[in-house]
Amino acid sequence: MKVRLISLIILGLCIFSIIIGLINASKKQGIKTACPPPSQPTFFRGFTTPGNKIALIELEGPISKSSADSFFTDFSSAGNVLKSLERAYEDKSVKAVILRINSPGGTVAMSQEIYDSILKLREKMPVVVSMADVAASGGDYIASAAHRIYANPGTLTGSIGVIMETIDASSLLNDKLGVKSEIIKSGKYKDVGNIYRPLKPDEKELLNNLINNAYKQFLNAIIEGRINRNDKYELKKVNLTKENLQKYADGRIFTGEQALEYGFVDKLGSLSQVEEDIKGIIKGRDLPVVNYSKPSGFEGIFLQMSDKLIPKINGFGNGLESFVPVSRKYPRQPLFIWE
Repeated sequence: MKVRLISLIILGLCIFSIIIGLINASKKQGIKTACPPPSQPTFFRGFTTPGNKIALIELEGPISKSSADSFFTDFSSAGNVLKSLERAYEDKSVKAVILRINSPGGTVAMSQEIYDSILKLREKMPVVVSMADVAASGGDYIASAAHRIYANPGTLTGSIGVIMETIDASSLLNDKLGVKSEIIKSGKYKDVGNIYRPLKPDEKELLNNLINNAYKQFLNAIIEGRINRNDKYELKKVNLTKENLQKYADGRIFTGEQALEYGFVDKLGSLSQVEEDIKGIIKGRDLPVVNYSKPSGFEGIFLQMSDKLIPKINGFGNGLESFVPVSRKYPRQPLFIWE
Protein backbone atom coordinates (compact mmCIF):
# COMPACT_ATOMS: atom_id res chain seq x y z
CA MET A 1 0.00 0.00 0.00
CA LYS A 2 2.82 2.38 0.95
CA VAL A 3 4.70 1.62 -2.29
CA ARG A 4 1.57 2.31 -4.30
CA LEU A 5 1.03 5.65 -2.55
CA ILE A 6 4.63 6.70 -3.19
CA SER A 7 4.27 5.76 -6.87
CA LEU A 8 1.14 7.89 -7.19
CA ILE A 9 2.86 10.86 -5.55
CA ILE A 10 5.84 10.58 -7.91
CA LEU A 11 3.52 10.34 -10.92
CA GLY A 12 1.60 13.40 -9.75
CA LEU A 13 4.79 15.40 -9.32
CA CYS A 14 5.93 14.43 -12.83
CA ILE A 15 2.65 15.56 -14.39
CA PHE A 16 2.74 18.80 -12.39
CA SER A 17 6.31 19.48 -13.56
CA ILE A 18 5.35 18.92 -17.20
CA ILE A 19 2.41 21.33 -16.94
CA ILE A 20 4.56 24.03 -15.32
CA GLY A 21 7.19 23.56 -18.03
CA LEU A 22 4.58 23.90 -20.77
CA ILE A 23 3.20 27.07 -19.24
CA ASN A 24 6.67 28.61 -19.10
CA ALA A 25 7.39 27.53 -22.68
CA SER A 26 4.12 28.97 -23.94
CA LYS A 27 5.01 32.37 -22.51
CA LYS A 28 8.06 32.44 -24.75
CA GLN A 29 6.21 31.64 -27.96
CA GLY A 30 6.49 34.38 -30.59
CA ILE A 31 3.07 33.89 -32.15
CA LYS A 32 0.26 35.88 -30.64
CA THR A 33 -2.52 33.63 -29.62
CA ALA A 34 -5.71 34.96 -29.75
CA CYS A 35 -8.22 33.87 -27.37
CA PRO A 36 -6.40 34.47 -24.08
CA PRO A 37 -5.91 37.88 -22.48
CA PRO A 38 -2.29 39.12 -22.46
CA SER A 39 -1.73 38.03 -18.88
CA GLN A 40 -2.77 34.46 -19.56
CA PRO A 41 -0.46 31.85 -21.11
CA THR A 42 -1.41 30.31 -24.44
CA PHE A 43 -1.61 26.94 -22.73
CA PHE A 44 -5.14 27.81 -21.57
CA ARG A 45 -6.45 29.39 -24.75
CA GLY A 46 -9.28 26.86 -25.03
CA PHE A 47 -10.91 28.07 -21.82
CA THR A 48 -11.30 31.76 -22.69
CA THR A 49 -14.23 33.85 -23.84
CA PRO A 50 -14.46 34.11 -27.65
CA GLY A 51 -14.60 37.43 -29.48
CA ASN A 52 -13.84 38.97 -32.86
CA LYS A 53 -10.51 37.72 -34.13
CA ILE A 54 -8.16 37.03 -37.01
CA ALA A 55 -7.62 33.33 -37.68
CA LEU A 56 -4.09 32.06 -38.27
CA ILE A 57 -4.06 28.70 -40.05
CA GLU A 58 -0.78 26.84 -40.52
CA LEU A 59 -0.03 24.44 -43.35
CA GLU A 60 3.14 22.52 -42.57
CA GLY A 61 4.80 19.75 -44.57
CA PRO A 62 3.74 17.75 -47.64
CA ILE A 63 0.21 18.39 -48.88
CA SER A 64 -1.67 15.12 -48.71
CA LYS A 65 -4.71 13.72 -46.99
CA SER A 66 -3.84 12.47 -43.52
CA SER A 67 -5.96 11.16 -40.70
CA ALA A 68 -7.25 13.64 -38.18
CA ASP A 69 -8.50 10.98 -35.81
CA SER A 70 -5.41 9.84 -33.96
CA PHE A 71 -4.34 11.29 -30.63
CA PHE A 72 -1.05 12.55 -32.05
CA THR A 73 -2.62 14.22 -35.09
CA ASP A 74 -0.51 16.74 -36.97
CA PHE A 75 -2.87 19.71 -36.77
CA SER A 76 -1.02 21.60 -39.49
CA SER A 77 -1.49 18.79 -42.02
CA ALA A 78 -3.49 19.40 -45.19
CA GLY A 79 -6.54 17.45 -43.99
CA ASN A 80 -6.79 19.50 -40.84
CA VAL A 81 -6.12 22.76 -42.70
CA LEU A 82 -9.30 22.06 -44.67
CA LYS A 83 -11.23 21.67 -41.43
CA SER A 84 -9.72 24.86 -40.03
CA LEU A 85 -10.68 26.82 -43.16
CA GLU A 86 -14.24 25.54 -42.94
CA ARG A 87 -14.39 26.38 -39.24
CA ALA A 88 -13.17 29.91 -39.95
CA TYR A 89 -15.82 30.28 -42.65
CA GLU A 90 -18.59 29.29 -40.25
CA ASP A 91 -17.28 31.37 -37.34
CA LYS A 92 -18.92 34.81 -37.46
CA SER A 93 -16.31 36.20 -35.08
CA VAL A 94 -13.49 35.59 -37.60
CA LYS A 95 -12.92 38.79 -39.58
CA ALA A 96 -9.88 37.74 -41.63
CA VAL A 97 -7.66 34.71 -42.24
CA ILE A 98 -3.89 34.41 -42.48
CA LEU A 99 -2.68 31.16 -44.03
CA ARG A 100 0.94 30.42 -43.10
CA ILE A 101 2.46 28.00 -45.64
CA ASN A 102 5.63 26.00 -45.10
CA SER A 103 5.36 23.20 -47.65
CA PRO A 104 7.37 21.79 -50.57
CA GLY A 105 4.20 20.71 -52.39
CA GLY A 106 1.98 17.68 -52.47
CA THR A 107 -0.73 15.79 -54.30
CA VAL A 108 -2.76 17.42 -57.04
CA ALA A 109 -6.21 16.73 -55.63
CA MET A 110 -5.45 17.83 -52.07
CA SER A 111 -3.90 21.07 -53.30
CA GLN A 112 -7.07 21.69 -55.29
CA GLU A 113 -9.33 21.04 -52.31
CA ILE A 114 -7.54 23.62 -50.18
CA TYR A 115 -7.42 26.05 -53.12
CA ASP A 116 -11.20 25.78 -53.61
CA SER A 117 -11.81 26.24 -49.89
CA ILE A 118 -9.78 29.47 -49.92
CA LEU A 119 -11.69 30.78 -52.96
CA LYS A 120 -14.91 30.20 -51.05
CA LEU A 121 -13.53 31.88 -47.93
CA ARG A 122 -12.25 34.96 -49.73
CA GLU A 123 -15.77 35.78 -50.89
CA LYS A 124 -16.57 36.42 -47.24
CA MET A 125 -13.41 37.97 -45.75
CA PRO A 126 -9.82 38.93 -46.58
CA VAL A 127 -7.43 36.00 -46.91
CA VAL A 128 -3.67 36.61 -46.96
CA VAL A 129 -0.93 34.00 -47.38
CA SER A 130 2.35 34.26 -45.50
CA MET A 131 5.08 32.09 -47.00
CA ALA A 132 7.64 30.73 -44.53
CA ASP A 133 10.81 28.81 -45.48
CA VAL A 134 9.30 27.19 -48.54
CA ALA A 135 5.97 27.40 -50.36
CA ALA A 136 6.67 25.63 -53.61
CA SER A 137 4.66 23.76 -56.21
CA GLY A 138 1.40 22.73 -54.50
CA GLY A 139 2.12 25.36 -51.84
CA ASP A 140 2.23 27.98 -54.61
CA TYR A 141 -0.95 26.52 -56.11
CA ILE A 142 -2.77 27.03 -52.81
CA ALA A 143 -1.31 30.50 -52.22
CA SER A 144 -2.62 31.76 -55.56
CA ALA A 145 -6.19 31.55 -54.24
CA ALA A 146 -5.58 34.23 -51.58
CA HIS A 147 -6.20 37.96 -51.94
CA ARG A 148 -2.53 38.69 -51.27
CA ILE A 149 0.70 36.74 -50.91
CA TYR A 150 3.58 37.76 -48.64
CA ALA A 151 6.99 36.09 -48.65
CA ASN A 152 10.33 36.57 -46.99
CA PRO A 153 13.17 37.60 -49.32
CA GLY A 154 14.77 34.17 -48.90
CA THR A 155 11.59 32.11 -49.13
CA LEU A 156 11.80 29.36 -51.74
CA THR A 157 8.75 29.26 -53.97
CA GLY A 158 7.80 28.54 -57.57
CA SER A 159 8.43 24.98 -58.80
CA ILE A 160 5.20 25.30 -60.76
CA GLY A 161 4.55 22.00 -62.45
CA VAL A 162 3.61 18.37 -61.94
CA ILE A 163 5.91 15.39 -61.59
CA MET A 164 5.51 11.63 -61.65
CA GLU A 165 8.38 9.23 -61.18
CA THR A 166 8.63 5.53 -61.97
CA ILE A 167 11.51 3.15 -61.33
CA ASP A 168 12.92 0.64 -63.79
CA ALA A 169 14.70 -1.98 -61.69
CA SER A 170 14.42 -4.71 -64.30
CA SER A 171 18.17 -5.06 -64.87
CA LEU A 172 18.89 -5.38 -61.16
CA LEU A 173 16.00 -7.69 -60.35
CA ASN A 174 15.97 -9.87 -63.45
CA ASP A 175 19.61 -10.02 -64.51
CA LYS A 176 21.53 -9.58 -61.25
CA LEU A 177 19.21 -11.18 -58.71
CA GLY A 178 17.23 -13.50 -60.92
CA VAL A 179 13.89 -12.24 -59.61
CA LYS A 180 11.06 -12.70 -62.09
CA SER A 181 7.55 -11.26 -61.99
CA GLU A 182 4.37 -12.71 -63.46
CA ILE A 183 1.67 -10.06 -63.94
CA ILE A 184 -2.00 -11.01 -64.29
CA LYS A 185 -4.02 -7.93 -65.22
CA SER A 186 -7.46 -6.95 -66.43
CA GLY A 187 -6.33 -4.29 -68.88
CA LYS A 188 -3.42 -3.21 -71.02
CA TYR A 189 -2.29 -0.35 -68.78
CA LYS A 190 -3.08 -1.82 -65.37
CA ASP A 191 0.61 -2.41 -64.53
CA VAL A 192 2.03 0.87 -65.86
CA GLY A 193 5.10 1.66 -63.77
CA ASN A 194 5.90 -1.95 -62.97
CA ILE A 195 9.50 -1.92 -61.68
CA TYR A 196 10.22 -5.28 -63.33
CA ARG A 197 10.21 -3.76 -66.83
CA PRO A 198 10.84 -0.43 -68.55
CA LEU A 199 7.98 1.77 -69.71
CA LYS A 200 6.74 1.21 -73.24
CA PRO A 201 6.44 4.21 -75.62
CA ASP A 202 2.63 4.23 -75.50
CA GLU A 203 2.75 4.08 -71.69
CA LYS A 204 5.07 7.09 -71.58
CA GLU A 205 2.66 8.96 -73.84
CA LEU A 206 -0.24 8.02 -71.58
CA LEU A 207 1.53 9.32 -68.47
CA ASN A 208 2.73 12.44 -70.27
CA ASN A 209 -0.86 13.26 -71.23
CA LEU A 210 -1.91 12.79 -67.63
CA ILE A 211 0.85 15.08 -66.34
CA ASN A 212 0.16 17.74 -68.97
CA ASN A 213 -3.54 17.75 -68.10
CA ALA A 214 -2.77 18.25 -64.41
CA TYR A 215 -0.26 20.98 -65.33
CA LYS A 216 -2.93 22.78 -67.37
CA GLN A 217 -5.22 22.68 -64.33
CA PHE A 218 -2.38 24.20 -62.28
CA LEU A 219 -1.95 27.12 -64.70
CA ASN A 220 -5.70 27.72 -64.91
CA ALA A 221 -5.90 27.84 -61.12
CA ILE A 222 -3.20 30.53 -60.96
CA ILE A 223 -4.95 32.50 -63.70
CA GLU A 224 -8.28 32.34 -61.88
CA GLY A 225 -6.94 32.95 -58.40
CA ARG A 226 -4.18 35.47 -59.04
CA ILE A 227 -4.31 37.01 -62.51
CA ASN A 228 -8.10 37.48 -62.57
CA ARG A 229 -8.48 38.50 -58.90
CA ASN A 230 -10.52 41.60 -58.19
CA ASP A 231 -11.01 42.98 -54.69
CA LYS A 232 -11.49 46.22 -52.78
CA TYR A 233 -8.73 45.77 -50.20
CA GLU A 234 -6.13 48.51 -49.89
CA LEU A 235 -3.11 46.27 -49.72
CA LYS A 236 -0.13 46.40 -52.03
CA LYS A 237 -0.91 44.35 -55.11
CA VAL A 238 1.50 43.12 -57.77
CA ASN A 239 -0.07 41.90 -60.99
CA LEU A 240 1.08 38.65 -62.55
CA THR A 241 0.88 38.60 -66.34
CA LYS A 242 0.09 35.54 -68.42
CA GLU A 243 3.39 36.08 -70.22
CA ASN A 244 5.34 35.82 -66.97
CA LEU A 245 3.29 32.83 -65.88
CA GLN A 246 4.14 30.97 -69.08
CA LYS A 247 7.78 32.02 -68.84
CA TYR A 248 8.43 31.00 -65.23
CA ALA A 249 6.00 28.10 -64.78
CA ASP A 250 8.56 25.60 -66.04
CA GLY A 251 9.42 23.92 -62.75
CA ARG A 252 12.12 26.37 -61.69
CA ILE A 253 12.27 27.58 -58.10
CA PHE A 254 12.88 31.18 -57.11
CA THR A 255 13.35 33.25 -53.99
CA GLY A 256 10.72 35.50 -52.49
CA GLU A 257 12.58 38.48 -53.88
CA GLN A 258 12.51 37.03 -57.39
CA ALA A 259 8.87 36.01 -56.97
CA LEU A 260 8.00 39.65 -56.22
CA GLU A 261 9.83 40.76 -59.37
CA TYR A 262 8.05 38.16 -61.52
CA GLY A 263 4.61 38.89 -60.02
CA PHE A 264 4.03 35.73 -57.99
CA VAL A 265 3.92 37.51 -54.61
CA ASP A 266 2.65 40.96 -53.62
CA LYS A 267 4.98 42.03 -50.84
CA LEU A 268 8.09 41.00 -48.94
CA GLY A 269 7.42 40.74 -45.24
CA SER A 270 7.29 38.52 -42.19
CA LEU A 271 4.26 37.04 -40.48
CA SER A 272 4.23 40.04 -38.14
CA GLN A 273 4.02 42.35 -41.15
CA VAL A 274 1.06 40.37 -42.50
CA GLU A 275 -0.71 40.65 -39.15
CA GLU A 276 -0.15 44.40 -39.04
CA ASP A 277 -1.33 44.98 -42.61
CA ILE A 278 -4.42 42.79 -42.36
CA LYS A 279 -5.49 44.52 -39.15
CA GLY A 280 -5.25 47.79 -41.03
CA ILE A 281 -7.60 46.83 -43.85
CA ILE A 282 -10.29 45.47 -41.52
CA LYS A 283 -9.82 48.38 -39.11
CA GLY A 284 -9.19 45.99 -36.25
CA ARG A 285 -5.92 47.06 -34.67
CA ASP A 286 -6.93 45.53 -31.36
CA LEU A 287 -8.12 42.20 -32.73
CA PRO A 288 -6.14 39.19 -31.50
CA VAL A 289 -4.69 36.61 -33.87
CA VAL A 290 -5.93 33.13 -33.01
CA ASN A 291 -3.99 30.06 -34.03
CA TYR A 292 -6.80 28.08 -35.64
CA SER A 293 -4.50 25.13 -36.36
CA LYS A 294 -4.34 24.19 -32.69
CA PRO A 295 -7.20 22.54 -30.81
CA SER A 296 -8.61 24.01 -27.64
CA GLY A 297 -9.34 22.55 -24.23
CA PHE A 298 -7.80 19.35 -22.96
CA GLU A 299 -7.02 18.18 -26.51
CA GLY A 300 -4.79 21.21 -26.87
CA ILE A 301 -3.12 20.50 -23.53
CA PHE A 302 -2.21 16.95 -24.53
CA LEU A 303 -1.08 18.09 -27.99
CA GLN A 304 1.33 20.56 -26.43
CA MET A 305 2.60 17.81 -24.13
CA SER A 306 3.33 15.59 -27.14
CA ASP A 307 5.05 18.48 -28.95
CA LYS A 308 7.36 19.09 -26.00
CA LEU A 309 8.09 15.45 -25.21
CA ILE A 310 8.56 14.19 -28.79
CA PRO A 311 11.26 16.09 -30.73
CA LYS A 312 10.75 17.34 -34.27
CA ILE A 313 12.77 15.75 -37.06
CA ASN A 314 13.35 16.36 -40.76
CA GLY A 315 12.03 19.91 -40.49
CA PHE A 316 8.35 19.00 -40.62
CA GLY A 317 6.01 17.62 -38.00
CA ASN A 318 6.91 15.91 -34.75
CA GLY A 319 8.92 12.83 -33.95
CA LEU A 320 6.05 10.56 -34.89
CA GLU A 321 6.81 11.38 -38.52
CA SER A 322 9.16 8.41 -38.54
CA PHE A 323 6.09 6.17 -38.43
CA VAL A 324 4.13 7.75 -41.31
CA PRO A 325 3.88 6.08 -44.72
CA VAL A 326 6.99 6.32 -46.87
CA SER A 327 5.11 8.30 -49.54
CA ARG A 328 4.67 11.20 -47.11
CA LYS A 329 8.29 11.31 -46.09
CA TYR A 330 9.65 10.96 -49.61
CA PRO A 331 7.44 12.86 -52.06
CA ARG A 332 8.76 11.29 -55.26
CA GLN A 333 7.67 7.72 -54.74
CA PRO A 334 6.63 5.74 -57.86
CA LEU A 335 3.24 6.68 -59.27
CA PHE A 336 2.65 9.45 -56.79
CA ILE A 337 1.75 12.65 -58.58
CA TRP A 338 3.10 15.68 -56.76
CA GLU A 339 2.74 19.35 -57.49
